[in-house]
Amino acid sequence: MLVKRVGKRIHLLCVTGALVGGLALSGGTAAAGVRSDAGVRNDAGVRALPAGVYFQNEGTVEGWSNHPQKPQKQGVIRDVTTPAYKGGNAIEAKQTYINEGGGYHSETVQASTQAVGQDRYYGQAVYVAPNWQFHNQNVTFQQWSPEDPEGPWELMFIQNDELRIGGSGGFSANVAKVTDLRGTWIRIVTRLKFHATDGAFEIWVNGVKKYSKTGVTVLPKTSNTARWSSGIYCTGWRENPPAGPSELSVFHDQARIANSYRLAEPANW
Repeated sequence: MLVKRVGKRIHLLCVTGALVGGLALSGGTAAAGVRSDAGVRNDAGVRALPAGVYFQNEGTVEGWSNHPQKPQKQGVIRDVTTPAYKGGNAIEAKQTYINEGGGYHSETVQASTQAVGQDRYYGQAVYVAPNWQFHNQNVTFQQWSPEDPEGPWELMFIQNDELRIGGSGGFSANVAKVTDLRGTWIRIVTRLKFHATDGAFEIWVNGVKKYSKTGVTVLPKTSNTARWSSGIYCTGWRENPPAGPSELSVFHDQARIANSYRLAEPANW
C-alpha cells in the first residue's frame, strides 16, 4: 500500500532531451544516468519518466508548480478518492458563488511547459457530475497562458452542452458535444506546436480527433514560454450571477505532457 501511495506522487522530470534553449519544467529532475524509458528509480527514490514524457500527475495536488494551491474566494482544490479515472484518486476543483464579482478560480498550474519552436501534447481525463446542468456560461477547465508578461491565451471550456475553445490566441471553435458524457471520464489530448508559420493546434476527445489546424501561426503572444493550468474557472461569474448552480466541481486525473499523442493519451498509461 505504501508503494502504491508513493507511486501516486508526481513523477519528476527526465532531463535527457526534455527541453531546449534552457527551458526547464518545474518539479525537479531525474538523476543523470537513469534509464528514463524503464521507469526505474534513482538514488533519491524518485521514479523517472518514460522517454518523450516531460511531466505527469496521477491525480494529486502535490507536484504542480503552484503547490500548495490558493483557490480564489471560497474555492477548493483537493485530492479525492471518488470519482477517479485510474489509481483510486483524482483532483476536485470546486467553486462556490458568494454574490460578488471578480475571479472564481481553483487551479493547478505547471509553469514553463513549452517554448516557441516546441511541439507538445497535453493529455488529461476530466469528469463532471451526471446531473451537471448545461447553461450558457463558460466554465473553463484548462487553459494555456504566456508567462512574461502573463495573461489568458487559449481556454478550453464547457458551455451549454459543448466542449469549446476560445480566447485571445485567435482560435475559437465548438469542438465536440458532451451531451451524453456527463458522469463519465472524458479523455482530452491537446496538441500545441508553437511556430510562426508552421504551427499546429489539434484536439482529440475520447480517442477521436475533433479539431485540427496545422500550418498556421500558433504563438503565445506576449511571451516566449507558456504555462498549463487545470481546474475550474467560472468566468461568467465575474460580472453575472450563475446561470446554473452556484456550486460547481470539475474533476481531473491522469495529466501528462509528452511529445506524441500516443504518450499523452490517458488511456495508454
